[in-house]
Amino acid sequence: MKHIAFVTTHYPCKSSPTAGTFVRQLVLAMARQGVKCTVIHPTGWHQVLKRKADPVKTVSQQDGRQPVTVLSPRFLSCSNRQLGFYNTAVLTYRIFCSAVDKALSMLDEKPDALYGHFLYQSGAAAVKKGEKHGIPAFPGVGEGEFWSIRPYGKKRAKKDLKNAVGFIAVSSVLKKMLNDELDIPLEKIGVFPNGTDLSFFSPRNKQKMRAKYDLPRDKLIVSYIGHYVHKKGAARLGQAIDGLQDVAGVFMGSGSAPPEADTIVFNQKVTHEMVPEILSASDIFVLPTMVEGSCNAIIEAMACGLPIISSDGAFNDDLLTDDMSIRVDPLNVEKIRNAIIALRDDPTRRMQMARAALERSKQFDINDRAKKILEFMAKN
Repeated sequence: MKHIAFVTTHYPCKSSPTAGTFVRQLVLAMARQGVKCTVIHPTGWHQVLKRKADPVKTVSQQDGRQPVTVLSPRFLSCSNRQLGFYNTAVLTYRIFCSAVDKALSMLDEKPDALYGHFLYQSGAAAVKKGEKHGIPAFPGVGEGEFWSIRPYGKKRAKKDLKNAVGFIAVSSVLKKMLNDELDIPLEKIGVFPNGTDLSFFSPRNKQKMRAKYDLPRDKLIVSYIGHYVHKKGAARLGQAIDGLQDVAGVFMGSGSAPPEADTIVFNQKVTHEMVPEILSASDIFVLPTMVEGSCNAIIEAMACGLPIISSDGAFNDDLLTDDMSIRVDPLNVEKIRNAIIALRDDPTRRMQMARAALERSKQFDINDRAKKILEFMAKN
């Protein structure tokens, strides 16, 4: 594969600088493999009118790797509203596909493959336009509950996705779901858990990072990153650490279900560059999430050398091992609290788990993931 076009609704841009950083990591990893990368990131006219839109075309080049071209064709979003038997997402999808077509017409050469991130709108659009232009399409599947296909229905999804050359799933659970729910043949599905840039997500000096962010030097710091929503469990973690002696909570994110606890010492949105520094200032990473595809936040915390407390759900099976994690019922606040107490009161175990987490993170190098995905694409 010499040239891949990535179709995505999630990519860092002027209106959402932190959105889709995990997609950008994969794109840059592909570029480091010598692949020419084009990102097709259609931009709604509502963003243009708010003056929060990037130029239609931008080109960036870093560290001597292949340049990455980002195309942002404009399109009219009709949102995602259920009107009787009709959902406006269907119309939005059609217009989105036209924007992808427009971007492909701007290229001076035909890509060797299309990668569509998430089944809808991008994955299905990649399949549709791949058929039109004779380009193999590979939807990337990372949505743990298949939420992206809900406005369209499984019957339509089966039709729209059946001619994909292959599917890039981030977990074994999602591979099974693709087969069980959308009738995708198992041989067309590759499993590639998410990865991260281990040169960026790596341990920093703990005390220096605590001083930089004015965090307590003498407490066990429990960190969380993600949206503050019921599914992710920030509020449950807040309840679990409330009143815990010698424990301080660090929360990175925002949302409608924020954490509340007298032990919280940091609670705000952060930039991508701040994340490894704040993780390095921490002692434990806790994410009582109910469902994931393959959790980037957990991988990033592992790479910074943190023991993990997270869900016992099967979606974590590809990531977590017993020597570096404690897995609990994510809805049980008492069990979350007891797991934190167990690590607070046993520094030796905590340090052993930290070393095991750092070693485990080497299995999730984004560059290795890019190589394996390229090999999968080349075979299909």
